[in-house]
Amino acid sequence: MTEHTEQGARWDLWAPHYDQDTAGQNHQPTAAGLADLAGPGPVLELGIGTGRIAFALAEWGVPVTGIDASPQMIARLEGRAAQNPPGVAVRAVAGDMARFDLGELFPLIYVSVSTIFLLTSQADQVACFRSAAKHLGPDGRFVVEAAVPYASGLATQRDQMIVREMSDNHLKWSAFLHDAATQTVRAQEIRIGVEDGFRMLPNLMRYAHPAELDLMAQLARLRLERRTADWSGTPFTATSTHHVSVYSHLPAEPALPTGAPA
Repeated sequence: MTEHTEQGARWDLWAPHYDQDTAGQNHQPTAAGLADLAGPGPVLELGIGTGRIAFALAEWGVPVTGIDASPQMIARLEGRAAQNPPGVAVRAVAGDMARFDLGELFPLIYVSVSTIFLLTSQADQVACFRSAAKHLGPDGRFVVEAAVPYASGLATQRDQMIVREMSDNHLKWSAFLHDAATQTVRAQEIRIGVEDGFRMLPNLMRYAHPAELDLMAQLARLRLERRTADWSGTPFTATSTHHVSVYSHLPAEPALPTGAPA
């Protein structure tokens, strides 16, 4: 089984609970920032999940195509679209966001909420940048929103366990194993409840610092256009815990002179 299919299987387990877990989150700042970059679209979302950001973006009149490794996540998205059709198209296809070929160019491609870290090797993350670059129009942009690993607490120097919820009839906690050598964090969320029974929800990610992402962009012949700390444009500083990085095509290299000098 490849890492792509393993990651899809992990998020199939999350799919029935994901919308409930993220209920109440405000995606309008994200959608507004993306809409400003997208123009009329269409745009491509990598790791679209159940479509929580895509549907918010559709409210701005921007059609969204998405790729996701989890068939169950896509099924949830399609069910949501059938019950409450957005004003413009939101569609998703099952695939590998590291290596894809849709035969289409987009003015905007984005990957949000640290989803790029779900590609668990540096090679896959580089491949994602390269695939995105191939699908960008001439003036297109690739946007990566992610946590800054140590500043956000994602890459703590120790393994840890965190109790997230506890009541008389419910307990939810998470365990994390951090491997600094591979920049990976393996997580397991465990939920026990009188009504819900017992379930385990695994996750695996490989974090990367902004400077490493910038180098991946260069390998894909993209350049960092700007970086902010959030979707509202707050300046990115040494203490920022998250970043929104906008990449665009490198300028064409000047042609080498031909023939001997006069």
